[in-house]
Amino acid sequence: MKPSSRLCLALCFASLPIFAQNQTAKSKPSTVISLNNLSSQVSIDLLGGAMVGFQLKTLQINPFTWKVTKAQMPANNKSGAVFQGHFLCLGRWGAPTDGEMKAGVPHNGQAGRDLWKLDASATGQSIRMTSNAPLDGISVERTIQLDPINAVYKVTEKVTNVTSIGRLFNMVQHATIGAPFLDTTTLIDSNAKHGFLQTMCYPNPSEYEFVFPNAFVDSTRAPLDLCTSNNQNSYVSTHIFADSLGWIVAATPNKGLLVGYVWKTKDYPWLNLWQQWVDGKLWAKGLEFGTTGIGKSYQELLAVDTRFHNRSSFFFLDATETVEKSYISFEMQIPADFKGVSSLEMQHAAITVFEKSTRKAFQIPTDLSLK
Repeated sequence: MKPSSRLCLALCFASLPIFAQNQTAKSKPSTVISLNNLSSQVSIDLLGGAMVGFQLKTLQINPFTWKVTKAQMPANNKSGAVFQGHFLCLGRWGAPTDGEMKAGVPHNGQAGRDLWKLDASATGQSIRMTSNAPLDGISVERTIQLDPINAVYKVTEKVTNVTSIGRLFNMVQHATIGAPFLDTTTLIDSNAKHGFLQTMCYPNPSEYEFVFPNAFVDSTRAPLDLCTSNNQNSYVSTHIFADSLGWIVAATPNKGLLVGYVWKTKDYPWLNLWQQWVDGKLWAKGLEFGTTGIGKSYQELLAVDTRFHNRSSFFFLDATETVEKSYISFEMQIPADFKGVSSLEMQHAAITVFEKSTRKAFQIPTDLSLK
């Protein structure tokens, strides 16, 4: 595995062993629940709280098949949930400090490891679920609302500091796509702007900065196109936004499917685009939007000025404070010759993506909004 590959893996899964083949788990009661409407299904695993399925009923292709095995998990995450699909990093993005590990804190936070409680189920298209994470000193309440007709759902999460002490904090939506939806033809588009590679961001994230989708492979400034997936590079490319709404889409034209996310950049000012190759195969693509852009401990983030275009890689969660953040996810069918997305609009009760070159509009109606 290349040095850059090891670093990318370390950001999300520090202490992971060499990747092994998927193992067949022993049969046990399922913790997966589903929301359904006329056109789509969303599946959530209460163990860890991850969104593990989102598919159009006409296509039956699930982009969120990515999953690691128990053996691949960090040493301090051997119990509870494995990392899979779209899971939530709470408290930190990646590894805890040595002291936190000794105190039992898992990678990416306790909420992503433990069993969530299903509090209410309304029409089969809306749920509320909660997680108490005393190791992180927080509680989180999540509401998921699926559009009654179309393949669109909204997630709102309220995170409360249940302690009497304020602390530095982060939360990252670790949305990761996998095969068969993900292949070397998958196209990534976003309105992200200035950015840097994680391998070259510390202590000065501006030293080798670039603008999406044009990145650098390494310090030689060899070009890297972030829109494509056929380059055999493993990386984490991190970006900020100039707009009030951030968006990212992944499209695989030969599968006829596009999946996307939209959010307020005041909620999630950073995008971390993770690509990972394992044993010569494209294994994962992370569409990770959140409150942090540098995968370091808080001690390291404070040791030097790590602000990038005046954006910090953390926020302060005061004693007993509650923060609320939302995002919308959607899927739509696309033609086999789809060229990618040049722009996205969310207005007039619809999400519209415009195709590159042709400016053809692909629209999905919805009454869900980020207002």
